[in-house]
Amino acid sequence: MSATKPKDFPYTSHYANVLGSRMHYVEHGDGDPVLFLHGQPTWSYLWRKVLPELEGKGRLIAVDLIGYGLSDRPDIHYEIKDHIRYLDAFIKRLDLKHLTIVGHDWGSFLGFHYARRHPEHIKGLAFMESMLFPIPGYEAFDTETRQFFETLRASQQNAERMMVDENLFIESILPAMTLRTLEKNELDAYRAPWTDPVARRILCKFPQNLCIGGEPAEIYDIQMAYMDWLQKSALPKLLIHADPGLLVSPDVAAGYRDRLPNTEVVNVGPGLHYLQEDRPREIGAAIAQWMERHDL
Repeated sequence: MSATKPKDFPYTSHYANVLGSRMHYVEHGDGDPVLFLHGQPTWSYLWRKVLPELEGKGRLIAVDLIGYGLSDRPDIHYEIKDHIRYLDAFIKRLDLKHLTIVGHDWGSFLGFHYARRHPEHIKGLAFMESMLFPIPGYEAFDTETRQFFETLRASQQNAERMMVDENLFIESILPAMTLRTLEKNELDAYRAPWTDPVARRILCKFPQNLCIGGEPAEIYDIQMAYMDWLQKSALPKLLIHADPGLLVSPDVAAGYRDRLPNTEVVNVGPGLHYLQEDRPREIGAAIAQWMERHDL
């Protein structure tokens, strides 16, 4: 992807040298850090309309996961352990402490896993459309979603046809999981990191690694470990959800409010999975007000 960011994402680019590669991030403001973690197939651009709502709330940092957005694409397998390793090194490189993590999708998985292992560095956790308990089985999905995952995970050939040849996550899933119609310039911003079909092989990994019915076992173990920790930790938590949502419906959110200590739940209105595209200002306001209430 070109080093030129979209015009509607005016934050200055920074690069951290991490494990021999560069990880891209934007940063604005002063104070304790607030780290924004995206998921599949997005990048820091996802947070462009949320960040302005948090002006004055700290050192706002939105990073691109390794291989995503403007970050480098080293010759690695892009398994979960790779993302964990690079994100750990990024946080260490920037010396981020007294940290509030804001996570979406796989960004929540990585944020929860980091927080469980480094609770001494964490002030609070805000999350939306997040990966909490593992998905019990394919029967938990609607028919279309079940068919998507079963087909993709049946073979590497299927995965590459869907992610590489058809570019399904960008051209179909992202627009379908956003209520409003994305503008051409917005879709182009999401397309830009993935114009090279070879690079799109990276997009196979996250859906292959989504824990369904206890598999992959390594992912299941990580999720259950951080869920056990989240159910015991008094750390301030904010669960943001929409109606109907995808991973987290209003009913699911209410259940987690009851089982996760010191958790506030905020419904930001109509939305599916990419809430930042439908309800960015509501998300930013909810996080800002939660931070004020907890002096984060």
